[in-house]
Amino acid sequence: MSRTREFEELRPLLFSIAYRILGSVSEAEDAVQETWLRYGACPTRPASAKAFLSAMVSRIAIDVLRSARMRREEYAGAVVP
Repeated sequence: MSRTREFEELRPLLFSIAYRILGSVSEAEDAVQETWLRYGACPTRPASAKAFLSAMVSRIAIDVLRSARMRREEYAGAVVP
């Protein structure tokens, strides 16, 4: 089976994982897209595409959450005592 077909069969699962973590449809779709790009660039085929892609989309979604938290914590204005 081709990588594209494997990925398309698992896309609903990957989207549901990303959506549960991120809580946003657009961010979940972005995470799934990023997963596809990284999976396509992977030189070797994993033994289990389902496990590999699930772990990958989870890590990507968690990274998105971390970067969002960091953006919220940075204060752009002047510090007022």
